[in-house]
Amino acid sequence: MEKLKNINWEDLVDGKHSWISEHLKEHDPIQDGKVITRYYSVDFSGTQQETVALVDSIAESISHYVYDQKQLNEMNQKGITPFRKAVSFFGETNPDMDGKYGELLLYILTEAILQTPLICHKLSLLTNTNDQVKGGDGIFFGEYEDELSILIGESKIHQTHSSALVDAMGSLDRFHDNYSSDNLSHELFIARSNISENFEFDEIEALYKAFTPGTKEYKNCIKTHPVLLVFESSKIKSIEEKAKNKAEAEELFDKWLTKRANKTKEAIEEQLDNYPNLKAVYLDVFLLPLNNVSKFKNALYKAIHGIDYKPTKAK
Repeated sequence: MEKLKNINWEDLVDGKHSWISEHLKEHDPIQDGKVITRYYSVDFSGTQQETVALVDSIAESISHYVYDQKQLNEMNQKGITPFRKAVSFFGETNPDMDGKYGELLLYILTEAILQTPLICHKLSLLTNTNDQVKGGDGIFFGEYEDELSILIGESKIHQTHSSALVDAMGSLDRFHDNYSSDNLSHELFIARSNISENFEFDEIEALYKAFTPGTKEYKNCIKTHPVLLVFESSKIKSIEEKAKNKAEAEELFDKWLTKRANKTKEAIEEQLDNYPNLKAVYLDVFLLPLNNVSKFKNALYKAIHGIDYKPTKAK
């Protein structure tokens, strides 16, 4: 355990993600026991919630998401552009149906806000770039609440807040179902088999033990689920129409968010009653309300691929 405790996990965060404070406004987090909810919002440009700068910054992060630093260094030495190579991971899939965009944003927030590095980069998890990795939406490790923690992410982008939350909590519960531990076992196997080459050999060895049930390293780690809920709210459109300037838009948004945050807390408590297994682990929930979820995902597709998404015509 000493080896793991002596590692500076913050230094192992690949992408520094310094742009977050420029394009996302952080609202006061609410902690209730083992649950933390963190609301973020897109800063208003005048009276409009524009996602152009946010989308561009998210897209620029795909290289660190797909490849570890050693792979990036090797590509740079060979004159290969990592971004262009990373684009292939984001296949020509309908962005409205593709879960990788939520996984990408969750990766950024978990590294930037929780300062826990991604352990398994996406390239090593796929044999076919058109496949979706089954299981959690990112495997991280580091210090959380002053304890060493295994972090398994879950991201949902939905039209409504409630559908995103219900879907996410149901998915998380499957990791902790006492009658079927297959999901957690699979996730731990993935972690052991695909540890990033950013680590030294002895660090990899220690991490391998931490992801192996039964070892003292594993038993001394808490489990945390970083959760991302992106959802659409008609209230934002209403604020854009009503506000006369940026200051008024932000004031109206803050008033709405105070009510929304309390409802979120109550909704999570209700879900925990439905899934009591989740009361034993930590939940760190990131929430991002948008005025148009579909436009956001399609804009990300264009920022990554350089073209608008066009459905393939059936033969």
